Amino acid sequence: MPDLVDELATTVSARLRRLGFAEPRRAVVASLLRMAYLASLKTEEGRFVRGSLTYASPKDPEDPPLMKRADYPDFTQFEEPEVLTVDTLVKLARAIDRWSGSLAIHTRRGEVVAWGVVDQLVGESVRMHRESENGFENPGRLTVAMDGLGEVSAYHGGMFLGSIRAQTLVTREDDAFRSKMLFDYGADAILPFSFAITHVLGKTHKDKDIPFALMTHWSATVARLCIGLRRLGTGGAFLLTPKPLVGQLRFHHVFPYRRLEQALVLSVLDKQYASGLMDQLVDHRPSGSIPFETAWEAMLADTDADDREDEMTGAVKLVTSLAALDGLVLMTPSLAVRGFGVKIASAREVSTVYDAADFTRRGSQARKIDPTQFGTRHGSMLRYCAQDRRALGLVVSQDGHVRFIMSSGRSLVLWDNPKLLNHGDFSAASVRSRRTFRNRQQKLRGRRRQKLGYTDTPKTLDALMKEADRLASKRPKRVPERAGSTGRIVE
Repeated sequence: MPDLVDELATTVSARLRRLGFAEPRRAVVASLLRMAYLASLKTEEGRFVRGSLTYASPKDPEDPPLMKRADYPDFTQFEEPEVLTVDTLVKLARAIDRWSGSLAIHTRRGEVVAWGVVDQLVGESVRMHRESENGFENPGRLTVAMDGLGEVSAYHGGMFLGSIRAQTLVTREDDAFRSKMLFDYGADAILPFSFAITHVLGKTHKDKDIPFALMTHWSATVARLCIGLRRLGTGGAFLLTPKPLVGQLRFHHVFPYRRLEQALVLSVLDKQYASGLMDQLVDHRPSGSIPFETAWEAMLADTDADDREDEMTGAVKLVTSLAALDGLVLMTPSLAVRGFGVKIASAREVSTVYDAADFTRRGSQARKIDPTQFGTRHGSMLRYCAQDRRALGLVVSQDGHVRFIMSSGRSLVLWDNPKLLNHGDFSAASVRSRRTFRNRQQKLRGRRRQKLGYTDTPKTLDALMKEADRLASKRPKRVPERAGSTGRIVE
């Protein structure tokens, strides 16, 4: 395993250099990855360690944004830095919840030290796990995350640099959802809903790309189901098919649950409606007169959209939990649940399975995968999908490995560890974009003063108290009247 850590360190260091950063040096990167990997193998109070490390200088930890909002991540220093070891990392990782914060680290006199904490990372975690479209990236130069037992990943902000998963070095992930075969599968399921939304919204939303919005939401929802099941650590499976082969399935719990399907479709409707009303308000702004009815309806529509997203989150979590039971969750391609605890009956073994990513490029000349290497859950899903050509099987191993199984024509294909998290991919184009954006921001910072929030109300406690004192000093002083019977105080 140290060899894999060294290989990952080499990859991460090279990619940081291409992004324009001279540090951390490769030896430091290797040290961070090794400590994170070893810490992920340990337990603290019976629980495996999850957490992250953020490399940043305590003197200049971030490139400050031009607009700093209230929930922007920030660094808070310890009174005294602490030398980082595997044991101290295990302790500190338990204290700093990875969903909301990260341990800030740097080097001092040749040693890696923990010097503080990055907070307000909830937005980034929610965005990365596809529970929201918004969220600020970790402002550190390098983030090393402990994802699971013997699994670590490295990021720059929201850009994936590499990871170790299932004792394998991963430098890029196949974006299965952008492949034609998976895109077409999802599109076939949601196209009727797209037509319905377009007709309901009418001409005012004619420029909205509703099919694309629906497909994006469908892909994110499928990914969220797999992410949630992976986080549970139980393993499980989802089987999507428009017409299940009932002779091959044994139902333990029939459960016609349509709320996830409903939230998926109607959240797009609500968002598009709210967006169209906002466009109307913008169109009226130059004239200086905004119709009250439109403004009120826009506010209500925005509330509906927020409520629908909350419904979506609740439905995803429920369906995810159903998959933790022995058996699979049977669903339609549009994500309506039919039952859970469903078992697949025995069938003849599968002989040929292609690597899906390679199959999209080379067809039947693609690399073949040995189906006998998998366990019972994968084997039964492969056998079923070989018979039901319109099925999509999503299998999550107990160790967190995710695989998609489906047919392309007459061929059975398997996506091995497809991209689930909403991170950016490392590529020549993304590197150019990041460097260009950073250079532009640096130039603007030299000319503009940083603004805190959108309005002019105080944005810090010190500013609040200072403004209150200023206003109090301007008020007329109260002067007592001359002695009288009432003893009133007048101004």
